[in-house]
Amino acid sequence: MKINTPTEFLTFGDGQCDIYEVKGNQLVGKKMTLNFGERTVGMKRLYAARTASSEVNRLIQIPQMRSVTTKDAAIIDKIKYKIDAAQHLNDTNPPITVLTLLWIGAVT
Repeated sequence: MKINTPTEFLTFGDGQCDIYEVKGNQLVGKKMTLNFGERTVGMKRLYAARTASSEVNRLIQIPQMRSVTTKDAAIIDKIKYKIDAAQHLNDTNPPITVLTLLWIGAVT
């Protein structure tokens, strides 16, 4: 896919997240550690989540990883998040995956 220019270069300098495979409510195995960039939760997304009786707690961008799915969990700063949505965007520089995260709780 051709990227239209000029395209802002996206960064992943806001922290690191660990992606874990989940079975039931248990973390089974660590899949990878990735750098991420914070994104702003837009009003449309916020209200859509509230209508569905859920609360979007965080929105992050990672380098595109199609192996990261809603069957995984993310841990950032010892906080566990359910991955509610994984959107793979090819029209950015570089291609990214945007993760919508729902807070689960602290990791002990």
